Amino acid sequence: MNKPPAQRSRTSAIPIIVITAGIVVGGGLATGALLGGNGTTPFGGAKWTDVGGLQELAAIQAQWLPLDACEVQYGVRAGALAHRSTGSWKMAYVTPCGDSPVSYVSINVPPELQSREVAFNLERSAPTGPWKIMVQKDSVAFPELKRSLEQLAPLIVEKYPLELARAIESEAASERQWRESQAAERARKEAAKNSYPE
Repeated sequence: MNKPPAQRSRTSAIPIIVITAGIVVGGGLATGALLGGNGTTPFGGAKWTDVGGLQELAAIQAQWLPLDACEVQYGVRAGALAHRSTGSWKMAYVTPCGDSPVSYVSINVPPELQSREVAFNLERSAPTGPWKIMVQKDSVAFPELKRSLEQLAPLIVEKYPLELARAIESEAASERQWRESQAAERARKEAAKNSYPE
């Protein structure tokens, strides 16, 4: 004898709830592992360490301070999966601080400034604060890091405001186009509804 529909749907919902709970818990554990501990961040099996306080990088910190942003990523690094990598040697990705209509801006790095030996993240919580310079010390040599930071600072400080303005304008244009298409679709549907004789 078949179960009534109400009982059948209640029974079939239980595995879905269990699976969903497992995904949420597993995702939370994975996030905790990625963001864990004491100034270092494991990512792709390696730890990222903040070297921004080194005296040898004080002058470089001064070069990066005028940048009105809160994160810069440069270089290729191991991904969460062993066979995947993320990032780029050809582009730097800059994230604005606070509320911005764009999540990040890409800046082309000319070939003469690209470095396959370097990957770093610059991070700070406010546009006037000092930078954390996050690096994988076991795979990036300090002289290479310092050279790359020195070379990329003037480029990114110069190019970022223009690229950010372009990205904001592009986002605004896309928003306008979407609103116009929505309005046109509403008008079309209203006209179709009113096109029938009474």
